[in-house]
Amino acid sequence: MRPFETMASVTTPDGQRLTLHRRDRDFFIYLDGDELMSSRAHGSESVMAELACRDLPDRTAHRVLIGGLGLGYTLRAALEVLPKGAEVVVAEIFPCVVAWNSLYLEHLGKPLEDPRVRVQEQDVNALLEDTCRHRFHAILLDVDNGPSAWCLESNRRLYQPEGLARIKRSLTPGGVLAVWSAYSNPTFGKRLRQCGFAVQTESVRGRGRKGARHTIFLARAPAA
Repeated sequence: MRPFETMASVTTPDGQRLTLHRRDRDFFIYLDGDELMSSRAHGSESVMAELACRDLPDRTAHRVLIGGLGLGYTLRAALEVLPKGAEVVVAEIFPCVVAWNSLYLEHLGKPLEDPRVRVQEQDVNALLEDTCRHRFHAILLDVDNGPSAWCLESNRRLYQPEGLARIKRSLTPGGVLAVWSAYSNPTFGKRLRQCGFAVQTESVRGRGRKGARHTIFLARAPAA
């Protein structure tokens, strides 16, 4: 087995250290020494994309927003479900993460080169501010380890009532918000319902039938 190799690192706006590592064929992203994601346990990210995108209305003009590129598994899974005419906007605040996908993660099939994909190197909060032009059939958030500000303090707004109301305005009627979480959070589920979403949660293994269980929040906006 190869030693744990650091491929790249960068300091975030909050002063934390974001690093990309490799060991054998596996890749890992760490934040200040804590594992944020890995290619060894990406199953729940893929399932989130499948659950959020598979039951959208039968049309070719689907618009999907993915907050957080990570290792690219959520994006790849969404592209496998969505039709050819779909548009997928990826909001990634760290330009280095976009670069890492192109430089080191070609084995994922180069999802960023899919013609349906448009990358916005900006905070997903900023993108959601423009609710008139940016309306989506599905919004997928995987920017933290759950519905709390872990990567960036600015992410806290996403999970508060004001942020959830903004997300609901950014969805088409009946649109879906999906939030990935490393843990269960009944309080967040309750908050989603209070904001007018119909909510269900799924408990999914991180690696097939193995690994820790992760929680996926699926919140559907009112149909009208």
